[in-house]
Amino acid sequence: MDSSTLLSLFITMTAAILPSTGASASNPNCSDLVTSSCKMTPHPDICLDSLCSYSCFLQAKKPQKQKKELVKAAVNVTLTNAKNMTAWAVKFSRDNRGLNGTEGGALSDCVENFGDTVDQIHDSLAELKHLRSESFKFQMSNVQTWMSAALTNEDSCLDGFEGVPDGRVKGLVEGKVQYAEKLMSNALSLINWLASSARYSKVGLWRGRHAV
Repeated sequence: MDSSTLLSLFITMTAAILPSTGASASNPNCSDLVTSSCKMTPHPDICLDSLCSYSCFLQAKKPQKQKKELVKAAVNVTLTNAKNMTAWAVKFSRDNRGLNGTEGGALSDCVENFGDTVDQIHDSLAELKHLRSESFKFQMSNVQTWMSAALTNEDSCLDGFEGVPDGRVKGLVEGKVQYAEKLMSNALSLINWLASSARYSKVGLWRGRHAV
């Protein structure tokens, strides 16, 4: 079973996760690494809510690999949310064909934006899974660019609703997009943290030219 499959498994087992020896005093299910890392993000509460379930998974990894695995987990969370949001928007649009012109047009544009967002986050996660010491900076730059573009796509969706009168559709879309943006902002913050780790390639993460 590969790492991405394990990550998906662990997020569904949140309720079953028991306190560990590295647990935070404020949240017994949250490891010290997750707690301290989330404090650096723009939305720490959402960070904790979305990543605490990965604590056991992270602690099972070698200490020098935990930082990279945490960043992958954060990006995986945003990808899952983006896919769910896209599926919701497509179904909502299909089930509500009576939307007025401005609502329908804005929602259609958002569906396209969401699709681009999923692709960009997927590319980011794929890059993080194959980091290499000789191309670390270049790869991390790619991830930063793609995740920033994903955030821009969400802004574009909200911009499309600026001229739409307040109502149920606008409220639903804005709520989902704003939450997605917070997840992505947190993930990007952790990505930047990993990218700026000058000692990252010097602490045993790399073995020859093989990815970890």
